[in-house]
Amino acid sequence: MSKLDENKLKVFALSIADAGEFGLVRLITDEPQKAAKFLEDADFNLAKSRKNTEVTAIFISAKETLSKITKVLGDVGINIEYAYSSAIHVEGKVALILRTSNIEKAEQMLTDNGVAVLSLAEMKKYFQ
Repeated sequence: MSKLDENKLKVFALSIADAGEFGLVRLITDEPQKAAKFLEDADFNLAKSRKNTEVTAIFISAKETLSKITKVLGDVGINIEYAYSSAIHVEGKVALILRTSNIEKAEQMLTDNGVAVLSLAEMKKYFQ
């Protein structure tokens, strides 16, 4: 991670999993291509996402609870494939970043149910 810090790249969210002989780290950064290059240059093994729009970010709060989010998605058959903890906190809300089985449908269903979906620009704005 120090390579990213040295090059002033921001990590908005992170997911870490033990995968037996190695660890799996997923990052959401402000500049994914630059982050990938710096990590490759530092001899990290990378598996890159197929496209940059594979995740969606939402705020979790007392009103927009995780159980509400999972119900909205589950009721229309959308699976949460993985989730990232986030460093984005605003007025008692925390951003949760999700990879779902159908991003476009998930974002539409969440929006239809009053859950604000955050763009990358909004994540950058809120990131302190």
